[in-house]
Amino acid sequence: MAVSETDEEAGINLRWIHRGEPLDTLLRSRPETAPLSPPAPDEVIARVEAVCICSSDIKAVRMGVDHPLLAESDGNEDTVLGHEVSLRVEQVGEAQRERFRPGQRLGLQPAMRINGRRRTIGFDVPGGFAQYLRLGPDALSGHVFDVPERLSAAEIALLEPYGCVERAYRPNVRRTLAGNGSALVYLGPGAERYDASRPVRWQRTIVVGQDKCILPSSLGIEDERRASLSEIADQRFDDIIALGELDEGALARLPVLLREGGLLLQARQTPARAVRVDPARIHYDGLAFVGTTDADILQALAPERQRFDVRPGGVALVHGAGGAMGRIHVHRLLQLENGPSTLIATSRNAKRLADLEADFRPMAAAKGKRLVIAETADAEKAVTAAAPSGLDDAVVVVPDPQAVAGAARWLAPGGMLAVFSGFAYGNPILLDLAGVAVSGKRFTGSTGCSVQDMKDVLSRVERGELDLLANLKAISGLKDLPKALEAVDRGAVSGKIVIYPHSPDLPFRLLADPWDGGQEQRLIGETEREQGR
Repeated sequence: MAVSETDEEAGINLRWIHRGEPLDTLLRSRPETAPLSPPAPDEVIARVEAVCICSSDIKAVRMGVDHPLLAESDGNEDTVLGHEVSLRVEQVGEAQRERFRPGQRLGLQPAMRINGRRRTIGFDVPGGFAQYLRLGPDALSGHVFDVPERLSAAEIALLEPYGCVERAYRPNVRRTLAGNGSALVYLGPGAERYDASRPVRWQRTIVVGQDKCILPSSLGIEDERRASLSEIADQRFDDIIALGELDEGALARLPVLLREGGLLLQARQTPARAVRVDPARIHYDGLAFVGTTDADILQALAPERQRFDVRPGGVALVHGAGGAMGRIHVHRLLQLENGPSTLIATSRNAKRLADLEADFRPMAAAKGKRLVIAETADAEKAVTAAAPSGLDDAVVVVPDPQAVAGAARWLAPGGMLAVFSGFAYGNPILLDLAGVAVSGKRFTGSTGCSVQDMKDVLSRVERGELDLLANLKAISGLKDLPKALEAVDRGAVSGKIVIYPHSPDLPFRLLADPWDGGQEQRLIGETEREQGR
């Protein structure tokens, strides 16, 4: 177990527990105290210096076990939300004393793999809406890292959300075939025209489709087995190779057969109608979609066919830009040296639209970029005006599958859609999947980040290239957490909110808007010094 909380002796931990009640009930509840035992030999107990609220916390409350990051929970531990944290080591188990010491500051990347299962601190593992975390060997082995004393706890907690945004524009899916895995090869009309420039082999290969079509021997596939789609409906594959002009009925059945982290490679010449794809699988399961019209199917894996960052000088959309994470996307794209020349930012909230105007219009002007701010209802009109031929890039931060569908329709040939926001599985939308091969469209998604993503953000902060606190809009103690959650849920605060667990009675407080760096940084410094006493 990576993180746990044990009700034994020694110490008290004040924490907010979510037991599946609706948000309105959680907003009326109170934090609870629990005994905190000393660390086991392979554990570290860390003090939560600061924790940021993420919109995913609200989604977890509203969705309960339907949230993909709670769906695999074994139910043996209380749900304590909060995954964007700054930590300071409090106690160290005997086996961890060579690496960790009391007083050491740590950043945390909360998304883990334990025995092949996805486990996430702040979701199915107790998180940071508490005064202390118990970190076990899984978390300590590859998910924490040293952070400097000169940065505030608020800045350290903000490394994770900024790292998540950075991850959205980096290679976030598999880019090569899984030679040691399993493959489904679907042979459609015209499959015989395709080949591979080098042998391709998998541990297990099943071939479906045109019975009379002979699989090209140069593909190097051995021990193939012919089957029908109905025979393999319950199987899942690492790779699916779709050769030829599959119609939308056949094409729609393929993404479902991909396992987590799977890759669908298409080789075809002609368009097809859009097919239904579950966007939550793109976001949470890291599905990769590649394609080509070339006779050599491996051209689909060429770097130029697997773009992840925005097109320099293009037109990009941040759909749902008014919330904290959307603002981080806007911030990044405006500051990016080789970023878009035009950026469209949407929100359905009037205050957040005004905040986007006040906070980012001057930055866009200084960078020589065009910033278009539009209400969500007017997004299509704004896209048509700014990008008559379609968008080069779109990132969807709205937790709504239909928002993803809309952005997908607005893509230009070669355009890229990034599904950044999460939602429940089982809400398929229409995507031009054939367009991945025929016109070079890209459909990507990401959740979480890596330690390296967070370290890269930290390096930019230390070089003075990025001011994380410019996106901080409110602070609070742990007891006023409901007010902070309500502010996020209602859209009353545009940027991030930092909670200080060891100043539990600190009232919820909005910071200066627009940001007064000197005054607000002094307030943050005073608050953090006070809770450190």
